[in-house]
Amino acid sequence: MSMNKDRPVIQSNNYDGHEPTRICPHCGKEKPLSAFGFRKMKPEKDGEIRNQSWCKECRSHKV
Repeated sequence: MSMNKDRPVIQSNNYDGHEPTRICPHCGKEKPLSAFGFRKMKPEKDGEIRNQSWCKECRSHKV
């Protein structure tokens, strides 16, 4: 099986059909993971992909 290196691997044990959620530390709202973007880490971290900490809505209003 080939690995997709452009997307993070999400553990799916006990998956119940609902999209996983997390809380945005900026607005404090619980949102689905699709409301958060991804960021590619610096090359010294081997180009690792991680979730953004703030939701897309908060990041769009960032000054």
